[in-house]
Amino acid sequence: MFKTIDLHGYSKVEAKAKLINYINGLPKGKYELTVIHGYSSTILKNFVQKEFKHKKVIRKILTMNQGETIYMIES
Repeated sequence: MFKTIDLHGYSKVEAKAKLINYINGLPKGKYELTVIHGYSSTILKNFVQKEFKHKKVIRKILTMNQGETIYMIES
């Protein structure tokens, strides 16, 4: 199932909380979560692509669109 979350305008701390709450709130299953973080703020982009860790995120996919990252989620 495909899901999307938009983190534009969030701080790193707010983005982390929003991602954790969103992922934890997903029902059991496999998901492709498109995380829209934008490309002008390298702080948020680096956080989503490199720093964020969650036990349900089994893979991160960098796309041709530099403003988004896809998380493969299994819960």
